[in-house]
Amino acid sequence: MTIDAMPGQRFWAIIEEAAKSAHDPDAHMSALHGELTKLTPDQVASFQVAFMEHTAKAYTWDLWGAAFVVHGGCSDDGFEYFRYWLVSRGRDVFEQAMRDVDGLADLDPPTGPYDAWEFEGIAYIAERAWKDVGGTGRFAAGVGIPTLPDEPVGDPFEEDEDHLKHRFPKLWLRFGET
Repeated sequence: MTIDAMPGQRFWAIIEEAAKSAHDPDAHMSALHGELTKLTPDQVASFQVAFMEHTAKAYTWDLWGAAFVVHGGCSDDGFEYFRYWLVSRGRDVFEQAMRDVDGLADLDPPTGPYDAWEFEGIAYIAERAWKDVGGTGRFAAGVGIPTLPDEPVGDPFEEDEDHLKHRFPKLWLRFGET
């Protein structure tokens, strides 16, 4: 049995309710867990499919370049955690970043244990909630988690100061090295 993604409106409502605690990563994860434990196991799995679909949609060179500028470098794992963070911020932030990545420069400063726009821990909350509401077997079994393409979508960025300044002017002004 394959589980489809949760409809967007419901998915974003859950994300945004949890994001009210975004000032503290632990409180944010706790709030998301609380929202997810109001659902059935299949609904929690459906939420996770939607979460992963959005992180896959954000698998773009533009967003990787933005994360590179914001963090002064960005590994594969760091980019994955950046995409988790981006989805965790809610629909408006996510959609704005998908339209105009340089607009991320207008967001509040990074917060969290490492002052980074990364949020690895949020990726594990749905599985924990699924178990807490009676999910049995393997969480990933039957869940239609999208696979990423071999390369991000779009034109690759160059790890060159002049290129980054030109491609991400607002982000470079705020976060780039001078």
